[in-house]
Amino acid sequence: MLFAMPSGSLVSDIGTPTTAEITHPFWVFQWDLVWQPEVAVCSFILFFSAILCSAAGIGGGGIYVAVLMVSGKLTPHNAVPLSKAIVFFGSISSLVVNLYHSLKGRTGGGSGKSVIDVDACRLVVPATLIGTFLGVLLNRHTSDYVIVMLLTGILGLMTGMVARTARMQAIEERMQDEAANMAPAHTGGASSTAAVPSQDERVRENTPLLNEQAAVAESSYMVALPATRRKGVPTTRDAGMGGVLLVIVVLGGILRFHMNACRAEVLGDITKVGACNHPVNLLFNHRMEKWMKEPHTAMILEQMVWSLPIWTCIAITVHFGFVANREVGWAPRSVVTYQIVAILTGLLAGLVGVGGGLILSPFFLLTGMDPATAVGTSATCVLFTSSSTTMQYIFTDRIMMSLAVAYGIVSLVGSCLGTVLVHHIQDKYARKSYITTIVAVSVAISAMLSVVKFVYLVAAPQEEAGAGAAVAGSVH
Repeated sequence: MLFAMPSGSLVSDIGTPTTAEITHPFWVFQWDLVWQPEVAVCSFILFFSAILCSAAGIGGGGIYVAVLMVSGKLTPHNAVPLSKAIVFFGSISSLVVNLYHSLKGRTGGGSGKSVIDVDACRLVVPATLIGTFLGVLLNRHTSDYVIVMLLTGILGLMTGMVARTARMQAIEERMQDEAANMAPAHTGGASSTAAVPSQDERVRENTPLLNEQAAVAESSYMVALPATRRKGVPTTRDAGMGGVLLVIVVLGGILRFHMNACRAEVLGDITKVGACNHPVNLLFNHRMEKWMKEPHTAMILEQMVWSLPIWTCIAITVHFGFVANREVGWAPRSVVTYQIVAILTGLLAGLVGVGGGLILSPFFLLTGMDPATAVGTSATCVLFTSSSTTMQYIFTDRIMMSLAVAYGIVSLVGSCLGTVLVHHIQDKYARKSYITTIVAVSVAISAMLSVVKFVYLVAAPQEEAGAGAAVAGSVH
């Protein structure tokens, strides 16, 4: 049956011929799963992983999947959707802390400053959703081995590039410290309070090598960001437009899945028995089966739930591209680069289930964005991609809800601590290299864990074949 109930063991579905057919109805909470020993071990590891991932703004999907498979003893079929739910909980926590910090900086109530680049979010979020949608559609046509090898290569390259950026920032900071120590302790006279250059200005004047180092670092960035960028809390209009786009994408993905399942049942697929009576389809007052029996109606509905989300995303992506160019002064090359990378990020997220921040956070750093802003902006973008995939996974019966709640709470607390840690480093030490190093370490760990996942694929080819078939028919 399509709606087979999961058994009481976390690993009972490993190696069974019906792995792809095992589903987890969203209205069923199996709390007995939470009290198993592997859950306690996995929660401990996830807690510290959440701190690291949140501090780096990478979401954590790439790390969480491997942790859930190795420590939590879950199959990839269960680990990938569950990791999305964990990222979602963590992204909510990070967003709340970032918004509070931004509001505090805006009102002058503290030393904090805004860490969310509103224009970057506008460019990235719709484009990322396009990529996620396409990644899900292409999942069935792409080999798992090719995907994981590609991901490992990208993460390895980014680790090297971000580590290089951290090293250059550390060198610049050390030279600034040395120049500051060599600067005159006083300027002499009572009038020294008037027109006295700042410490940074004295440092720059006394260290031409530092100026040259900064120029080289700036020229090595992928794109040239505008000097003036809007930072702060997204406006009500931004939130409303993002919310509407999110709802359209989520509903499109959920309905596409259940329409295809109902259509398969109507055509005689015995593995889809009961699909037309799923609670989601009951929202249409038992008419779904009737619609799917009519070829023309079925074709129109299936085309609608496929085309409406993607064309809406494209329209909003183009709109915000023009807005960034005209109102803020983003160069067309910068706009196109950001949106192409966002689409590729969503594509990878749809193919292998990694969090979008795993690509976005180091990318923002490599385009010259301030490290704290890169982390905060990435965490904000991850909220949209993670909520989209999580909602679709839940309502397509792919997430073990009891474990999602347990691990989600752990992630929420850990992510809150990680975000607070980033702001503490930013406010107290003012060292860009510290945050950049955290990002580099996190991406490096993700690269190593992607190798673990590749080994897992080689060791369990039959299991992955069944899981791949299930993922291909589901919605990320």
